[in-house]
Amino acid sequence: MLALRSRATIASRAADGRGFALVLRRRAPLAAAAVPLLTALDVEAGPRSRPIRTGQTTCYDATGAVVACAGTGQDGDLKRGEKRSYADLGSGTIRDKRAGLTWEKLSDDGSIHDKDTLYTWAEAFEKIDTLNTSSFAGFDDWRLPNAAELATLPDLSKASPPAISAAFTAGCTASCTVLTCSCTPNEVFQFWSSTTDPRAPDFAWGVNFHVGSISTRAKTLTGYVRAVRGGLN
Repeated sequence: MLALRSRATIASRAADGRGFALVLRRRAPLAAAAVPLLTALDVEAGPRSRPIRTGQTTCYDATGAVVACAGTGQDGDLKRGEKRSYADLGSGTIRDKRAGLTWEKLSDDGSIHDKDTLYTWAEAFEKIDTLNTSSFAGFDDWRLPNAAELATLPDLSKASPPAISAAFTAGCTASCTVLTCSCTPNEVFQFWSSTTDPRAPDFAWGVNFHVGSISTRAKTLTGYVRAVRGGLN
């Protein structure tokens, strides 16, 4: 384990006959409390990120009654993870400032973005192709989110559906467009991900925002689609 106790940059790697030694150039020292402890596994893993908070701030007992959170160790007590932060980009898209993802907004106007349109898994990719062909919001690298990306969206603080942050349900009225509103259907159908279930390859993972759960669904059945772009490779 290598503890960096000053600002240091790797100047070179020098072979010593048994392996490689890190040659460090030291700069001004840092306070010990601010210095991370790094291991070879940390370096291999790449940039660090923290999970997104579930959004839950209330605590319950085994019967479902609300209790004071302090000292329970429940999610609503600890609130671990990054606080959610979204920005409407004004182009029919929403930016997740924590995850680095840009999401397609959904509408209620009968367009390709309409919240009520259902797709089979194969048709979901056809929608993505159409968005890219038309350079939706000025980009042609839209994709169907994988299961992990889609699973960042449920807000588990919601006592009533849909279980998703308000940024995805703002101003949703009849005939509104992605430039004027943001919609999420309050139905039991899943949103498709691009991730296949390897135990049953004719099923794919998805998120049901009616309750905020993730599960698999036969690819021949229908579900909703919300495109995404960006994020870390």
